[in-house]
Amino acid sequence: MLKINLRGGCRLLASDGTDVTPRARKTRGMVAFLALAPGGSATREKLAGLLWSDRQEEQARGSLRQSVTELRAAFRGRDEEALQVDRDSLHIRLDKVWIDARELERLAVGTPEERRQVIALYGGDLLADIGSIGGPFDDWLYSERAFRRDTALNAMASLLRERQAAGDVTDAEAMARAVLTIDPAHEEAHRAVMESYARRGDKSSALRQFQIATETLKRVLDAKPGPATVTLYERIKGDRLTGDSSGSASPGADESLQGDDAHAIQLSVAVLPFRNIGGDPSQDYLGDGLADEIVDGLSRFRWLSVIASGSTGMYRGVDADPRDVGRQLNVRYAVEGAVRRSAERVRIAVRLVDCDDGRTVWSDMRVASFAEVFELENEIVREIVGQLDPKLLQAEIDRARRRLPENRNAYDNVLRAVPLMYQASADSFRQAGEFLRRAVTLDPDYARAHAWLAFWHVISLGEGWVSDGSSNMMDAADHHARIAVERDPDDAMGLAFAAHVDGFLRRRFDAAEQLYERALSLNPSFGWAWALRAALCCYRGRADEALGYMERYHKLCPFDPYRYFWDTVTTIAYALRGQHEEALAAAAPVLRDHPMFGAIYVPVISSLGRLGRAEEGRALFERLKVTRPDFSIESFRKTYPMENPSDFEDYIQGLRAAGVPES
Repeated sequence: MLKINLRGGCRLLASDGTDVTPRARKTRGMVAFLALAPGGSATREKLAGLLWSDRQEEQARGSLRQSVTELRAAFRGRDEEALQVDRDSLHIRLDKVWIDARELERLAVGTPEERRQVIALYGGDLLADIGSIGGPFDDWLYSERAFRRDTALNAMASLLRERQAAGDVTDAEAMARAVLTIDPAHEEAHRAVMESYARRGDKSSALRQFQIATETLKRVLDAKPGPATVTLYERIKGDRLTGDSSGSASPGADESLQGDDAHAIQLSVAVLPFRNIGGDPSQDYLGDGLADEIVDGLSRFRWLSVIASGSTGMYRGVDADPRDVGRQLNVRYAVEGAVRRSAERVRIAVRLVDCDDGRTVWSDMRVASFAEVFELENEIVREIVGQLDPKLLQAEIDRARRRLPENRNAYDNVLRAVPLMYQASADSFRQAGEFLRRAVTLDPDYARAHAWLAFWHVISLGEGWVSDGSSNMMDAADHHARIAVERDPDDAMGLAFAAHVDGFLRRRFDAAEQLYERALSLNPSFGWAWALRAALCCYRGRADEALGYMERYHKLCPFDPYRYFWDTVTTIAYALRGQHEEALAAAAPVLRDHPMFGAIYVPVISSLGRLGRAEEGRALFERLKVTRPDFSIESFRKTYPMENPSDFEDYIQGLRAAGVPES
């Protein structure tokens, strides 16, 4: 049977033991995507967009054909039945291959003996030998790595708890050390090692382990040890370690936060001097200018604390290890860049790295003419900075998932809430609200927590996911939006979310316009503000302007993981313009991937009605009633804030044609 190993690196071994690993990185990436895709299948269109998003469609398809040829050659004469290729798709037959990542997933939920095998099978991060390919593939790989890492950690941590409950301190320590190789900030594992030392009579090593835990938590999570860890330390220090294994206490047993731990933090980011790799020192100014502009752009995001060139000059011309940068500057992330000028062309490469482990979180490469670098410098930098913000947010969301409940501060609770808000599920959405309410309880002055809670209330009313009376919800949205702006009047996100409250809920359109103007003057790289302003333009009947703003959003956030939410605005704008086929095309991926997101259905049903495709519209309306059983033309009039009656009537005409009832 063909073996596909993805842990640590990609390696394919034929059933006869021959190494048939493809040489090209993107071909290996394609193998990995197919191996982990549902059913082992993917369309050619999906693969081309995933791996060659920086190329024109025909070029991307040509590159895909080359990779398919390489892959077929690897299978030729051996294990050919494992790969199926047709005009539209590629398919790895999962019954004909063994895949280490899938096997690990199976073992992780098995018997204790099976879960123990996870330790040997883990082997490191997924595709560690590939690095960054760029574009959507990096997004997919980043989330897959996080999922597979968490799967292995959960299996090992469950074994750790079982060995502690059985009183087997030595085996528990072995499990704990395995956990720490994957997550050096895992408090439960640190406690198990501390306890093992203490029960063997090695008090000094136990106390030293606490110091290691303290330093690691500060470096990796910017956190202090939780109450359970501190309690164990005090018991060991006072020679009071008796009775049952203390490390087995439930991670969530004490969720209290004290002192500074309860408060929000600013995320620390260093922008390192850009390297001039063209060989001409006189061209250093190109990289210096871009780095300074990126510092300025990132500094406009109020949740970031940016270390500028004055503190990073020591790294000029040095190939610095990101982990050293993190320790020396006390930052969590670093932005690195390189500039190469060749005649009249300038190549600009930028990457975001995690200073904890040196991982590349995001990368971007672009080529411009020498003249364009100066003419379009602001535009280039805005696009780079606009892409950095959601990547930093996603990286921090993944980091927050690793914190034990006892260590979560207001900032962490916001990070836990954000992805739940965008899962298009009523249960997840309600859970997001709980995290946000906890955040403002822990830190009543945390402006961004109030901003997110205001936005949460807007979506609650729009989707009907929470029943608390519309007037109560509107008042709560107003309340939190006002606090967000009062606490931080220069935060573009808070201003944009407050504008959305004014525009969508209160229909104070002119006030909303003013808030968007201020938000975008403070931070023109904040893509979500452009998308929300586009929504306001739809409410006011300015569909052309809305599409222009959405184009700006797409340039700033081409790989936004929450893009489906904002692309609903594009669908609405096309519907308002009477471009109903374009509206359906824009909505198709949202309907496919997020079928529980009610907002996308209304413009699509209206467009289907206007196109004379009433039967399709009625079928879609039946799907909408699953999440909005009371939806009618009357309820739509009450909740959707269209300023111009003629726009409303055009929209409603399509809904009527598709069979939506009046009340």
